[in-house]
Amino acid sequence: MSNPPVQPSPPNGSEPGGESTPGYGQNAPQTPQHGQQTPPAYGQNAPQAPQYGQQTPPAYGQNAPQAPQYGQQTPPAYGQNAPQAPQYGQQTPPAYGQNAPQAPQYGQSPYGQYPSEQPQAPGTVPQLVNTSFWLIVAAGALWVISMLVSLGTLDTPAVRDMFEQQMATSGTKVDFESIKGFLIGTIVVFAVISAGLYALVAFNIRKGKNWARILGTVFAALSIFNIFPLSLATLAALVGIAAIVLLYLPAASPYFQKRQTLANPYGQPGAPFGK
Repeated sequence: MSNPPVQPSPPNGSEPGGESTPGYGQNAPQTPQHGQQTPPAYGQNAPQAPQYGQQTPPAYGQNAPQAPQYGQQTPPAYGQNAPQAPQYGQQTPPAYGQNAPQAPQYGQSPYGQYPSEQPQAPGTVPQLVNTSFWLIVAAGALWVISMLVSLGTLDTPAVRDMFEQQMATSGTKVDFESIKGFLIGTIVVFAVISAGLYALVAFNIRKGKNWARILGTVFAALSIFNIFPLSLATLAALVGIAAIVLLYLPAASPYFQKRQTLANPYGQPGAPFGK
């Protein structure tokens, strides 16, 4: 009985219908562990290494990096320097969506200003100017009342005797009754004119007119002669003088400075050569 013929072994030690066995001196391929990548199969391209500045994709089992939310800063990419914290005295850059702080313009001070030097909003009247306005109105009302009160003293015996003595001294024969109506009319007209002048000064001072402040100063100087003898006119004079003094204080005086942009650019607040 003869032995069956022996089949020749396939090349590289592979068995028919199965995987090839490693040849002599070759290691058998191991199964990739968890987290490791399998080598590319025959006919596939091997993954390329990331270039400089590119991020590598996450390996199997790792979480992909999430996109930064609004207002958060993205971490620096590979090869870039992380932003350093600002040193003492330096300002931090504004976050995304915020406006950058503007540098102070030429001629402006980065430090705080005194309340008297702070710019007033358009249409805003300083408090001292408002106080002066009401004091001038009160002084005008007191002056008009004092003049109307004097009408009641025209028909007193003392005023009649004084009038007759003056007429006798001058040698003029004028009856008091004939001139009494003229005196009353003169006092009333003078009271109306005085009320108009007080109103003219008060309302234009509130608007910041410098000529009204000067006119009020003249009236205050003339009212000194009404201080004596003491009467209601004395109180009116003192209230008017106090109102004018308030207008020359540092908190109210800049309100009356006339701004001339083209004629005198160096006389404005914030100019390079001062006020």
